[in-house]
Amino acid sequence: MLRASTVGELAFRILARGGKGEVTRVFPRSVYIRAGTDFLVLLWGNLRSPLTVNIGGEAGEASFAPGSTCAFTKRRIHADGTSVEVNGAEVYRSSHGPSKDLRLPAGSELASSVAMLRSLYDVSPGVPGLPADSAFREFVNSVLVPLAAGRSNVVYDLGHYRALVGRGTGFTPAGDDFLGGFAAAYGFAARSYGWKRVSFGSRWLSSKTIPESAAIMRYAARGYVDESMERLIIRSMAGEGPFHRELLAVARRGHTSGIDMSLGVLLCEAALKGRTDSGDALRLCLESLWKP
Repeated sequence: MLRASTVGELAFRILARGGKGEVTRVFPRSVYIRAGTDFLVLLWGNLRSPLTVNIGGEAGEASFAPGSTCAFTKRRIHADGTSVEVNGAEVYRSSHGPSKDLRLPAGSELASSVAMLRSLYDVSPGVPGLPADSAFREFVNSVLVPLAAGRSNVVYDLGHYRALVGRGTGFTPAGDDFLGGFAAAYGFAARSYGWKRVSFGSRWLSSKTIPESAAIMRYAARGYVDESMERLIIRSMAGEGPFHRELLAVARRGHTSGIDMSLGVLLCEAALKGRTDSGDALRLCLESLWKP
């Protein structure tokens, strides 16, 4: 029997309501399990998030097969002769409640951070990165530029997001990763300013990207992100000092997923900086991103 050390709050709710789930994806050190439109992730590692069940010891993903059925109880997860004991595990809850007063970074600091991400894109193997995508430029012009000018209504028009959802290669497409980072950062600001947050509907997303990525985007928009992403957002948006360590912790994740998520956070902050301070933070960031 496997034993969980930590259960994320969203995963805990899935287990508490009981019922069955289905294994959809099996990766080295992680297993995705669907329960309706929700997902939980078995993770052999220490990175906590609201949807993960963290398991210590050697990876045991070979014990799970895509398409197999799981049964949930408050005490354990059963799947094809394998059980994960969750009774007594710590419940991890993210800090998605009322946020501190925002003290957004200076435009120059945001631009230097974006330049660092650009250098990571440059050394990433494979197809050109998100900044070269026409759909990304469309989002910049239709959402970020107007937001920086004080037009927050554009953020809530999901038509502006349509071209980016499901865009790119990989398990979680680059467009989804970027939008998840953007929505998570905007949601943090929205709780501070009393604005409405961005909301991605399950049905709307499900027709445009894979179910796992759609769920992660929905969670991010509601403030449910892993602890590394949360530290990046809080530290950079609450004026807690330099945040390059937190930025690198997220950016080095996956192929370009971490870079894409981080870019979403930084460009959201740059647009909000312009909206609140009438500065040129977004222009500086885009120049760093699109420099020859």
